[in-house]
Amino acid sequence: MKNLNRLLLLSFALTVVTGATAFAAPGAGKKAPTPRDVEVDTVKEAYWNRSSDGEIEVVQNRMFSKKHRLTLQIAAGTSSTDPFLDVKSLSGALGFHFSETLGVNAIYKKYIVSNSSYLNELQSGLITGANSTANTNKPNAFYGGEIEYSPLYGKISLSGSSIVHYDAHLLFGAGITDTESGKYFTPSVGFGPQFYLGSGLALRLDYRLAVYKETIPEKVLLSRPNAGERTNFNHQIALGVEVLL
Repeated sequence: MKNLNRLLLLSFALTVVTGATAFAAPGAGKKAPTPRDVEVDTVKEAYWNRSSDGEIEVVQNRMFSKKHRLTLQIAAGTSSTDPFLDVKSLSGALGFHFSETLGVNAIYKKYIVSNSSYLNELQSGLITGANSTANTNKPNAFYGGEIEYSPLYGKISLSGSSIVHYDAHLLFGAGITDTESGKYFTPSVGFGPQFYLGSGLALRLDYRLAVYKETIPEKVLLSRPNAGERTNFNHQIALGVEVLL
């Protein structure tokens, strides 16, 4: 009888141990993932182009390419060049892109000049009580060239419903500004973005700072030929379209 009780007790203990093992956590025997198990490089290479050295180069699947393409630009803008003048501009440019980042442009810009409201008031006698004027040098046109460097390319999501592709460029140029008193060498620097509307069309916004030294014709005291010289810092903003051929 005593042996039977011992046998029953041993059987009960074995049953409890077996049941506890059967209901153990399903993942208890599995190895936990480690950072080495996650192929981060594989995920990166799905979106980034990598060189043989493993360095990130450019974003893949660039939808709109400029490499080895001619471009035509048409733009309209304003110029802050003289407080007595209201200066607007119409311009055209022909360009070529050697790569996605480097290109050159040949530019012609026609200035449309009128008196500022202040000069009109001065000439009407409203300010001084007598008809007067101011010494000005009206710009007529600009022609020259520039280097275009585009280091940035990206995409913008609009309300999560569409993607706009864009790039940003730096401009380094030089040319001739033709004015009322003569023609002057004009270096310039600028920057701006362009937003692609399709494979062959982009909306472009440019800012340029053009600097030239000019002679101002004398219009107040007619006893002298000119009023002197000054350095003109011409701030230009232009909005236009670029056609990629």
